[in-house]
Amino acid sequence: MTNDEDEDAVSPRSVFPFLKLPRELRDQIYNHVFSIQDHRSQRALRIERRNLKYFKPSAAAILLVTHHEYLLLNRRVAREALEVLFKNHTVFFSCGSFVLKSLLEKIEQDNGPGRQWLKWLKNIELDWVTFPNLTHYPPDREAGRDEWYWEHDDVEVDVDNVRGAQYNGHYDEYDHEGANYDDNFYDPSDMSLYPSFRQPPTIQAPSANDPFGFANHYPFADPNRDPARDASAEDIATKLDLLVSMEVTPLFTYLASTTFDLVSITIPLYFISRESRHNRSVSRPGYALPLKIRYWVQICVHALMMLSAPHSSGSSTSSTVQEVRVKYLPWDIWASMDPADDLRRIVDTGVWFDQPEYGEGGAREGEGEAFRAVWEGMRAKIPHDERGGRRMGLDAQVMFSPWDGNVDAWRVGDELEIVFTKSATDGVVEE
Repeated sequence: MTNDEDEDAVSPRSVFPFLKLPRELRDQIYNHVFSIQDHRSQRALRIERRNLKYFKPSAAAILLVTHHEYLLLNRRVAREALEVLFKNHTVFFSCGSFVLKSLLEKIEQDNGPGRQWLKWLKNIELDWVTFPNLTHYPPDREAGRDEWYWEHDDVEVDVDNVRGAQYNGHYDEYDHEGANYDDNFYDPSDMSLYPSFRQPPTIQAPSANDPFGFANHYPFADPNRDPARDASAEDIATKLDLLVSMEVTPLFTYLASTTFDLVSITIPLYFISRESRHNRSVSRPGYALPLKIRYWVQICVHALMMLSAPHSSGSSTSSTVQEVRVKYLPWDIWASMDPADDLRRIVDTGVWFDQPEYGEGGAREGEGEAFRAVWEGMRAKIPHDERGGRRMGLDAQVMFSPWDGNVDAWRVGDELEIVFTKSATDGVVEE
């Protein structure tokens, strides 16, 4: 037997002919692979802003950026696997709203298969583990400033361990999120990686049409001052509002468009410890919730607005969403050991907190701060005569998820999962 004949005899037995299997069997294999739990941390599964710079839409590129690189065997396998992933499984996106919207828009290119791919997308889960330090928001693109520290003296101060410090329930002095911009500060001079922020205009003399100089008004304090020393809670709240208006609202407007046929959106929401809630309420009236939780409150409001909005075929802002799943998680290990919320009671009595006895001085005072903020946010957006009652035409199924003690699963304690759906009595005003 020649060497060539020997290779031909061995090769069929050494390489499994996967693509010769019927498509139905290949799909079963893809489904099985996507059903295997990924034990990598959410930080390892993040999508970074810099990915936008190099991303060119293809099935393989989408699998790579969503961290399913183990299926990058060839183009045919990538296309088949992507179809199964988008149609049958929850796709995990850990990134900011602008990055996600930009990524999806790149997929939806003209005259390409991307539009069909996005139509396949049914279930998504959102996260953002590299939430930006809003003291540097919006980024100063003109100067290319790269602020890596959030402390004025470049030293992190854990106020939990400083006697007499003003405790705010977070791990730095100023309630800023993250040490730096992380994936949100890649190259501020690259305009394509950021929304079109209005930069502070140069000071001009008042004109006849603007005698008070309102046109030159910049909504934040002097951008040249030190952000960590001078930024107040009100400044950060204003910047959070800007982040929501510039990035979150456009994303959900896009997701509600006819480009998508989304069925389910999963998001995280957090509860803090009892001591943290008390001390934050005392030291920072009006800001009992840490900044990142207030961000996810806004995400939840936008997602539930998609669910409660009527679907009208052909509308540019219609929504096919049938459920919003909220994973209610402990903010940290301290929240797990001494939660501000009684999770078992929430399972029994719900997440609405709309009974008089649940208010000030009641049994549930201070409980469910995140959900109370969600309902307040929705009431601010929905006219009174369109709310469908106190509960905005929504039903909620609350399920308890006990912690199994597995520290490798990146959980720190008991959790709740709340599934919101449109109420069967939609339009009936509740008494």
